[in-house]
Amino acid sequence: MADRIKLLVHLRRLSGLLESAFRNGPDGTLEGKFAAEHPVFVHHGNAFYLAGCMAFLEGEDGSFSWSSPSASYPDFDSFVACYPAPPQASFSARGISKAAMDALACIRNAAVHHDGDLAKNRNQQSVSIVSEANIPGVSLVGTVVHLEAQFLSFVRLATLAVRNYRGEF
Repeated sequence: MADRIKLLVHLRRLSGLLESAFRNGPDGTLEGKFAAEHPVFVHHGNAFYLAGCMAFLEGEDGSFSWSSPSASYPDFDSFVACYPAPPQASFSARGISKAAMDALACIRNAAVHHDGDLAKNRNQQSVSIVSEANIPGVSLVGTVVHLEAQFLSFVRLATLAVRNYRGEF
């Protein structure tokens, strides 16, 4: 299987596994002790998926690869506004943008290094960057980010958008 097909398949399979676990519980139940732990499980599952996707993107094209021009487009926002072609909704119509990608980087840094606290990131604008991006499944309690189930599909779509922008597909 070609590497580009593997990426599509693995992103979909991993997100499918996590979506099922979020919906049904990792052991097939949302009862008892697990019911109370469910929001934390969803948050951490999303954080692991985001960290893996961001690490993959960085390994392929370097940090913040959505911030530099691609071979065919001057900037990421120009690309997401027109891709994919109609009748499908463009990436930008689904919330993907340079600002959203910057917010995902802030969320990843907070989740991986600071127990979700955006205020502890090096980028002191992280709280406002994440707030303004309005990403599905992201909520803030003070400066601490919480990730909910719908965040997962946004991360998968954002990863695909960046790989398409960089010419993967």
